[in-house]
This record gives sequence, structure tokens and C-alpha cells, in this order.
Amino acid sequence: MELVLIIVLLMALLIITIKHILYRRQVKLICRQIQFVSNDTTNHRIRTDLTDKEIVRLAELINEMCETHNKKEVAILNKDKRLKETLTSVSHDIRTPLTSLKGYFELLMSEEDADKKLQYAGVMKERMENLSDLLDELFTYTKLQNQDYKLDMEKQDMTKLVLDTIFSFYEIFKEKGFEPELSIDEKTYKVLCNDIAVKRVISNVIKNALVHGMGDIKLSYGLVAGSVDVNLKESKDKANAGIQPKQIVFTCVNSISHPEDVDISQVFERFYKADKSRKEKSTGLGLAIAKEMVERMGGSIVAKLVGSKFIIEVYFDVAV
Repeated sequence: MELVLIIVLLMALLIITIKHILYRRQVKLICRQIQFVSNDTTNHRIRTDLTDKEIVRLAELINEMCETHNKKEVAILNKDKRLKETLTSVSHDIRTPLTSLKGYFELLMSEEDADKKLQYAGVMKERMENLSDLLDELFTYTKLQNQDYKLDMEKQDMTKLVLDTIFSFYEIFKEKGFEPELSIDEKTYKVLCNDIAVKRVISNVIKNALVHGMGDIKLSYGLVAGSVDVNLKESKDKANAGIQPKQIVFTCVNSISHPEDVDISQVFERFYKADKSRKEKSTGLGLAIAKEMVERMGGSIVAKLVGSKFIIEVYFDVAV
């Protein structure tokens, strides 16, 4: 009996010893793999020779940590790339009006004719306004990149906000020689939003239409060169049928001459310009800011290109 017990104990000790050796060997293997992964840019993942659930779980956790680290590293690299692109775009957009200002200032100082002096001063004023708009857009966009930045929200009359904003463009529309086609539902729609942000969104959308909507063709539904069609109504989207709360949609449509130059998937990206000449009057931030603000207020914004019609739709839930 004692002999049997001794044999059993010896076998158990042998199994434990073998297990210990295998564990040590597996730990050493994992250590070598971790060192390899940490020293090289690789998609290699930790593998195990043992099937013990503890060892397998350890390898899974290490692989998850490596995956998280790689994603963060890629995100940092992409962020750095975007920062460099942003700095390049900003420097270009600031340098352009500054160079123009310098040129017209030199002309102003050397000119003796009073009428030409007045003309140069007017151009300088326009360039300074362009530069001021650019800096304002950059400041606003930068604020919106801070996830802690909050917009104060309260119930607002969306119809009034839209009309007030459109009327603020009266002089600009008059200068361009046309009136916008308006179709505004007279019903009062209350929306939980920030009134200043909503006006900024609508303003940016209309400015985009005025800057880029200078098509030279007449469209079948009535838009002519440079015209803007604006409407506000309850959304009739089938996807929203019967769903509460109801939604309202602000829509701005303008004609464009070269729809083939527009990448509809990029229109809300910062500094995107379909016009590769990078005109001074466009910062390329307007629609990016509009998207950020709309989403901060719980709404959604989409862009569509139908033939030569460029369409922006902004959706908000009607407040109960």
C-alpha cells in the first residue's frame, strides 16, 4: 500500500515538474515574441504552444493590447499628417490675401489719382474682410475640435431662425442680381438647438451656394445661373414615416457648372475645395463647421449631387 502511494506521489511530482518546465518554456517564448513585436513594426501576434486556458487568455490580452497600441499609433500618425496638411492649407489661405493686401497698399501709397486711391482702398477692405472671415472660421473650427466644447441648447423657432438668416443676405442677393427661391413652411417648428449655431450653419450653407453655385446652365426645375433654392418643411422621408419625433429639413439647392469636379464624399472635409484654384473668397471650412455644429446639436446634414444640382439637407428633430 505504501509502495503504491509512493509511486502515485512520484508520478504526480513528475507531471508537476513537466508542467512547470513547459510553462517556463512558454513564458520564455511569449517574452521573445513581445520583444520582437515591441522592436519592429509588424502585425505579428503572440502565439502559444500550450492550450491551457490561462496561457491562451494571457496571449489574447497581450494581442488585444498590441492591437489597441497599433490603432493609437496609426491615429497619431494620421493626426500628425492632418495637422501638417492643415498648416499648409492655412499658410496658403492666409498668405494669399496678405500678399494681395501688400500689393494694393504699395499701389495706394504710390498713386496720386484720388479715384484710383479709393478703388485700391476698396479692394484692400475686401481683402481684409476675407482674411477676417478666414481667421474666424479657423477659430470656430478649432473650438469645435475640442470634445469638451458645449453648445447651450434651448427650444427655438426654427422657421424664424431660417428667415432671419436668409434676410441677412438680402444685400448680397441684390448685388448678385437675383432673389432666392424660397419655400418656407409657415408653421412654427420648435427645435432644441443653439440659435447662434443654427444661424451659422444656415449662413455657411448659403455662402457655399453663393460662392460655388455659379452655374452657366438652366436646369429643368427652374434654377438659373447663380440662383439658390431654399426651403424648410417637415421631412417626408419614408424612413421617418410614423417615427416620433418628427423631423424638419432645411434644404439649399444651387446649380453648378462642373459637377464632375465635385467629390461629394469630401464636401464636409476641412479645406476641401472643388475649385482647385483656391479662390480667396472661400476658406474651405464652411461646410466642415456646419457639419460639426449640426451634429453637436443632435441633427444630421447630408450633401447630394443630382445632375447639375448641388443639394445640402439639414435635419433636426422637432421638439416635443
